[in-house]
Amino acid sequence: TTINDSVDTTTATLTASPSVTEGGVITYTVTLSNPAQTPVTVTLSNGQTVTVEAGKTQGSVDFQTPANDVYNNGSTVSVTIENATGGNFEQLTPNPTPAQTTISDSVDTTTATLTASPSVTEGGVITYTVTLSNPAQTPVTVTLSNGQTVTVEAGKTQGSVDFQTPANDVYNNGSTVSVTIENATGGNFEQLTPNPTPAQTTINDSVDTTTATLTASPSVTEGGVITYTVTLSNPAQTPVTVTLSNGQTVTVEAGKTQGSVDFQTPANDVYNNGSTVNVTIDKATGGNFEQLTPDPTPASTVIQDSIDPVTVSIVSNGNVTEDQQPVFTVKVSQALDRPLTVTLSNGDKVTIEAGKTEVEYKAAAQGDDVFKDPGSLTLGVTDASVPGATFEKLEFGSPATVEISDTISEVVATLTASPSVTEGGEITYTITLTNKDGLPINNPSDLYFKLTDGTNIVVAANSTTGSATVIAPDNVYVGANAPVVNAIDSVSGQDAWKFE
Repeated sequence: TTINDSVDTTTATLTASPSVTEGGVITYTVTLSNPAQTPVTVTLSNGQTVTVEAGKTQGSVDFQTPANDVYNNGSTVSVTIENATGGNFEQLTPNPTPAQTTISDSVDTTTATLTASPSVTEGGVITYTVTLSNPAQTPVTVTLSNGQTVTVEAGKTQGSVDFQTPANDVYNNGSTVSVTIENATGGNFEQLTPNPTPAQTTINDSVDTTTATLTASPSVTEGGVITYTVTLSNPAQTPVTVTLSNGQTVTVEAGKTQGSVDFQTPANDVYNNGSTVNVTIDKATGGNFEQLTPDPTPASTVIQDSIDPVTVSIVSNGNVTEDQQPVFTVKVSQALDRPLTVTLSNGDKVTIEAGKTEVEYKAAAQGDDVFKDPGSLTLGVTDASVPGATFEKLEFGSPATVEISDTISEVVATLTASPSVTEGGEITYTITLTNKDGLPINNPSDLYFKLTDGTNIVVAANSTTGSATVIAPDNVYVGANAPVVNAIDSVSGQDAWKFE
């Protein structure tokens, strides 16, 4: 009897590890619904082959998933049976249901690190560079704390952006700039993490000079005020202190370019001492400038004299007699700070002491005599000077006069005669001129005396005496003659009237 097969189906079903982590192994298992009588070969859609040995219902094969990476590439893998042969089955049919495995990402971190130009000069450019620890699969956008954005293109690990620092200036504002990554997205990374370390750049000052220039009132009158002004070529950020060569200090306030100070010149005086005053800047500090340099040019001011007159005068202290000294007072119109030497018209000099306004001057007395010689003494000022200075305007007063009057002094003309003579002898008559004290005097010109008997006697000029001789009476009688009496009867001469 022939026993014919009834075609019974044996099913080959494929299963797989339900999930693995990237880089892990998927195990594919083929399960037969009946034990195989001969080996069964199953070809999978991924190209692998699974063998179910005779007498068994299962066979397996392992599949190595792609190595672990940093990208978001987790997936589901589906594999089916493409062909199944062997096992001596009436009908071996593959189950078409795919065997699915979820491949999970292992989360690996990609770091975005920010670096920057280590130093630049103010006004320069800082370059910020973002470096990824793995190449980006898609563009990465990085936002910086300064508001800028850096893009790292797909397939690259770096991207950069330039930052313009503030323009160069004159102030001390060198600094360190710190910038960090605030956010980073893209690149298809499993995890993109910003490195929190800031990128630091030192901004160095380029040394620019600010100049402090001193100016002054171009001219003032003595006793006036000089204003000194300091001008900065740039506004000060903090107060600037400027020391001048005259010891004064000028302050320029923060935010300003100028400051001033007043200088009181010496008080007005009477001397020629106009001058030019030069002041410079000794030192300047402050203002937060990179470099503050004083201009060495002096500020010059002409101090002009105000013309103040000084009058030197002389006055009489009153009239005198010929036996007294004429007295004058020499005056100056204001007290001076140094002695004033005054020259009089007679050549004499007097000194008015510093701080005083007058001095007394005594001339020599004319001298008491017997002549009618009243007179006067007139003196004026011819010069005046002080040590170490000259006057702006020196004026002299009018001359002064002292009237000198006579003292009435008597001149005595004394007649003497030979006390006795022999009759017929010679009698000598002598006239002697004396003053009130009996001292002899000289007459200025010849004097002619006439005696009562008619005899003439001449006292010659510049002489004190004069004589004449007459013959005594003579007769024939015994006995002495009567005494001869004579006297001065009159006097005459060119200058006889000059005697007091």
